[in-house]
Amino acid sequence: MIKQFLSIVLFMIATSLPAQTFTDIRAKLTGVGGSACGWIDYDQDGKLDIFVSGEFYQNNKHFISTDLYHNDGHDHFTKVKTPIVNVFRSAFDWADYNLDGKPDLFIIGQDASGKSIADLYENNNRSPNFILIRTGIPGLKDGSVDWGDYDGDGDPDLLLTGESAHGPVTKIYRNDRHNHFTDIHAGLPGVRYGVARWADLFQSGHLDIILSGSLASGKYITAVYRNVNNKFVKVPLDFSNLSLSDVAVADYNMDGWPDFVACGETQDGHVQTRLYKNEKNGFFSMVLPGLTGVRTGSVAWGDYDHDGDPDLLITGESAHGPVSEIFRNDRNGKFTNIHAGLIGLYMSDGHFGDYDQDGDLDVLISGMSTGYKFYTKVYRNDPTRIDTLVSRGSGNNEQVNQDHGIFEYSVTVPPKPKKIYYYVYASTYCDLYGKGKKEYYVFFSPIKKQHVQYQMQEKFNQLIHERFPMWPKINPGEIITNGFTTYKKAEASKKTAIKAYESVGFKVHELAR
Repeated sequence: MIKQFLSIVLFMIATSLPAQTFTDIRAKLTGVGGSACGWIDYDQDGKLDIFVSGEFYQNNKHFISTDLYHNDGHDHFTKVKTPIVNVFRSAFDWADYNLDGKPDLFIIGQDASGKSIADLYENNNRSPNFILIRTGIPGLKDGSVDWGDYDGDGDPDLLLTGESAHGPVTKIYRNDRHNHFTDIHAGLPGVRYGVARWADLFQSGHLDIILSGSLASGKYITAVYRNVNNKFVKVPLDFSNLSLSDVAVADYNMDGWPDFVACGETQDGHVQTRLYKNEKNGFFSMVLPGLTGVRTGSVAWGDYDHDGDPDLLITGESAHGPVSEIFRNDRNGKFTNIHAGLIGLYMSDGHFGDYDQDGDLDVLISGMSTGYKFYTKVYRNDPTRIDTLVSRGSGNNEQVNQDHGIFEYSVTVPPKPKKIYYYVYASTYCDLYGKGKKEYYVFFSPIKKQHVQYQMQEKFNQLIHERFPMWPKINPGEIITNGFTTYKKAEASKKTAIKAYESVGFKVHELAR
């Protein structure tokens, strides 16, 4: 999917919710390391499916797999056969590159023969029978893929990094439509073992680039490149230079400007996870919330606890071994490790997504644990928990369960409603009416009872395009979706969110139909 991280403000109601725990649903997915995983609704049935690629060992034999799992509902996923090549040392991203309304796939990695690939697969009528499109883009491994419309022409372009046959590269391929992509020769430094991400960091309405990884010289880099008339100019800012790295963007402090987090290894071998606050004046300051430093892993944002601000999922190799941790955003630059009980993984990837359509974010992770064991796991976000002290032996002698700490978790899940009350919103700092004056705006949808969140997002896009013709040129950020089991809860959340936006000077538009 296109990841455009623009001015998103995440104010909403901070209601009192039950304590949350994450439950391994034992989805029976092939475990992989050197991995990339992600949620994608490839068949557009409203349920998030799973795509994962990587390597694993079984009986001392090496295997490579790239698998698509269909979400059958009721915590069950079925592997479906596809023509997509098996790769590891991989990365991928989804977007509707040909504007036919269906998500397509671009993937890089190394296949079983040792060949590096860079393949585009067109979604064929929402079936697993993807069609390989010949683009002529040279193969890559140990890198990243990110779709984004950097030139504002309405179609997603490709931002790629990785190891090519001639060394590390960072390339932008302009989507010229009709299955044709053009290398724009952007002049970006090539990196491997890293990542490049699109983000409108300077609120210009154009996608800039955050780049991190290892250069051909062996030096590490983390840098920002500003989009100036579709040319990319390095911004003279100092960041912690990292390799074996990942980057994720979100407005963590809800000031309307995108911030970013980067994890990886420093030049002297230390592991770090650094949070950078956007100071709105072209500068970034480092925030030190005590996040676990990792390399060969991932960082991802998502509001798992429904309090309106983005929380952080971190996976990778820490100084004390593999970890998979969720840090709750407590605001004012403070984050708390909730000790979610996820299995620690490195050579890993992790993402939030609502696979069970209950209105809260679940977790997908893949990678390798201690002892060279390979996993791909889905953890369901359960808002109701009963904590019972574990008792071992007799009398007053109590032993600690080494797997779970002092608590044994038995989970009570309320019956899932057939429909959820949703509302969605998006915010931006822009010249909404094309009169040369930028202001802060936020747009709210009505509250509607829907089977799936995607229905509200589609209706919201339709309404906002009708009301504000300039909207496509504004290039707004992600649409935030909130789901509740009752209309009353959704209404209270929406009212509080509107008041919060108004209190900091945003102009609120409520869309109605």
